[in-house]
Amino acid sequence: MRRILKISTIISTIIMFLILIGCEPLAKGTMDFYESTESIDLSGENINSISINSNKNDVINAFENPTDVEVIENPKSKYLSYDGIEFGFIEDRVIRLFIRREHKNSKIYETSKEIKIGDTKEKVIKEYGENYYERVQDGLDTVGYFDKDNMINVEFGFYKNKVIAVIIQKIGWREDN
Repeated sequence: MRRILKISTIISTIIMFLILIGCEPLAKGTMDFYESTESIDLSGENINSISINSNKNDVINAFENPTDVEVIENPKSKYLSYDGIEFGFIEDRVIRLFIRREHKNSKIYETSKEIKIGDTKEKVIKEYGENYYERVQDGLDTVGYFDKDNMINVEFGFYKNKVIAVIIQKIGWREDN
């Protein structure tokens, strides 16, 4: 009986520790919804004419010099950050666009369907349609869509029903979370 109680205490402690450090052991990743979510057309997605597969020179011409550059070894990639937006590259081709709320300029960027930081979940669903999935990522309610023909995924992160992050990414460029 004491042994069972001891094992139970250890398991409870581990679970509490995982919750406290923010680990979401039961959270589903983007690709967990791929098969069950119907495809929509995201081929027009771009931010200031930059889209998935645009090249690095296009980004620099459109946005000029980045405020920060980060190089990642695995998978080998590079990220150029600007005020309110970030572009991810593999072999000088855009594989990810990320609009985040942290900067006042983030509100000037919008998706092809005119969704921007501060818009509501209802507006996102009205513009993009009912073929979406929902998940929780890093504590944010997230709504996402797939374009399976063009291998593009878009996700909208919400806090208090308002968009605070938009990620447009190439499906399969890494192990999608």
